[in-house]
Amino acid sequence: MLFNSLEFLVFFAVVFPLYCALSRRWQNHMLLAASYLFYGWAEPKFVVLMALTTIIDFFVGIRIEDARTPLAGKRWLTASIVLNLTLLGTFKYLGFLSENIDALCQWIRPGTHCDLIGFLEHNCAPLYRLMTTQNAEGVLKLAVPAGISFYTFHEISYVTDIYRKHIKAARKFEDFAVFISFFPQLVAGPIGRASWQMPQFQKTRRMSYEGWSEGLALFVTGMFRKVVVADPLGALAKHVFDHPERFSRGWLLVGLYCFTFQIYADFAGYSDMARGLARFMGFELIQNFEHPYFSTSITEFWRRWHISLSTWLRDYLYIPLGGNRKGTFRTYVNLFLTMFLGGLWHGASWNFAVWGMLHGIYLAVHKWIMSWRKVATDVTPASTRRGTYQWHPASFVKGIVTFHLIALTWIFFASKTFDQSSLYLRGLFVKHAMKAGVKPMILNKDELNAAGLGLLAMVVLVDLPQYLKKDHYAMLRWPFVWRVAGFLVLVLATILTRGAEHVPFIYFKF
Repeated sequence: MLFNSLEFLVFFAVVFPLYCALSRRWQNHMLLAASYLFYGWAEPKFVVLMALTTIIDFFVGIRIEDARTPLAGKRWLTASIVLNLTLLGTFKYLGFLSENIDALCQWIRPGTHCDLIGFLEHNCAPLYRLMTTQNAEGVLKLAVPAGISFYTFHEISYVTDIYRKHIKAARKFEDFAVFISFFPQLVAGPIGRASWQMPQFQKTRRMSYEGWSEGLALFVTGMFRKVVVADPLGALAKHVFDHPERFSRGWLLVGLYCFTFQIYADFAGYSDMARGLARFMGFELIQNFEHPYFSTSITEFWRRWHISLSTWLRDYLYIPLGGNRKGTFRTYVNLFLTMFLGGLWHGASWNFAVWGMLHGIYLAVHKWIMSWRKVATDVTPASTRRGTYQWHPASFVKGIVTFHLIALTWIFFASKTFDQSSLYLRGLFVKHAMKAGVKPMILNKDELNAAGLGLLAMVVLVDLPQYLKKDHYAMLRWPFVWRVAGFLVLVLATILTRGAEHVPFIYFKF
């Protein structure tokens, strides 16, 4: 059920009045039922998987808190993490693992095969049926349960924070279960923290005109980002990425720009809509984006992009690996490993692994440059230091360089295969080898102009005011006439642009 679909609007139109009419305790029960209905709308059988892990981690959290010794608590924590990662790995990475083991076997001994999926199909039929779904032709294929990466991270952070004594274990099942399954953030985040969200489910929510106006502003903004900006740009980017060998270098660059802005508008749009829906109901979700393409370094980018994931990786992976506490070289290795695993979290593909590794290298190199600059600054006479931090011209250049370094990594994110991404890179940086007799392709300029106009409107009406005012509700502070005009532009553009087909959000597949 997509936020940008009519069926979701009907769903929320039924859920919200019922929610407002109930007491806090019954609100949680109703939200739990609504969230499971929302999650099971497309594939009901995967509701069982989420319910099973929720029940287990609810009791594990209590066991960790009540453990008589740290060792006993650590054993329960380890059991929970192993279970959650095993389920995530089985559903999300088994096909990827099977393909790579089979390729390795054939490389070692040509003619040999190791088909884990086939073994599962013939020897564990019930599990195989649970892990598969039918495609349009009625053929069974492996399916990744929607949102499994997100609710798995919710549960791991929950039990870990209890073990670290950062939070208390929930004693009412419905409070914990609705935190895990809360429908606005269930499928694509933001990744919630129990320390921030659990208290919101355990106390009475106060809804107000201010909350509703902020919720509406976020939802309208998010819908505009998705429908008017992301979807048209995505259609253009798809044409280029599907056939990179048939586009000139200039058009390949245009296609890359299209995807770069598409993924931002798509994911930031979803996050805005999720936060807006939660705000309607009296909740506050973690802010997930802070205008990342205005960053002047890769480190700043990761403080602004998918904030809930980057802070999760920092707190539950980078720091446990040793962070920056075990020497300079180990710090670089930890950054690389964290981003490599963060890339694989996005999907079972070497493309995502390479995307993560590139960001790990970027972060390590930037950290090394900053440490070198710090040494150079420390030995600079005080009288000449004043001009070192004059940032206006330099920041613009650094911002352009950072943007393009990030854009290059999106090639691996947008391409379906590693060969396709290699072809795209060769087309950009090597002499384009278009086959003789093949007619070169170009993008529809009317569609490109319309998508560019939508992007310009998003930057001028939404991103720049928010960035300059450091306020995600900047439009609500405008004078009444300008505020109404601004929202009318967003709403009318969304209505006029919205097509008959509802395009899924990119992060739904993760």
